[in-house]
Amino acid sequence: GVSIGEDGPSQMALEDLAMFRAIPTATVFYPSDAVSAERAVEIAANTKGICFIRTSRPNVPVIYGNDEEFTIGKAKIVRQSNSDQVTVIGACVTLLEAMKAADKLAESNINIDRKSVV
Repeated sequence: GVSIGEDGPSQMALEDLAMFRAIPTATVFYPSDAVSAERAVEIAANTKGICFIRTSRPNVPVIYGNDEEFTIGKAKIVRQSNSDQVTVIGACVTLLEAMKAADKLAESNINIDRKSVV
């Protein structure tokens, strides 16, 4: 796990994501902030079939603007530059940790782009 935080050690597993991804036609959402969580609920309510939204309890900063659009199956590019050397994909806590790591790497002139998946 990246962060035990408010969810506690019993909530560090990722089996729930794997189980729901294994169900044919199931749609899985793992929002990274309040805006993406709200959009996930909105999209899930309008999506045919089983939808699973995995949320976490940590108090996370808002990454996206209220006007951000989300599409099932399409990643969001959180930051990007012409000198990126690596792509990092994360969601919720792992996205936040990736953003921190990217800032630290940028101090050594190593640029990475960060993508989140909704």
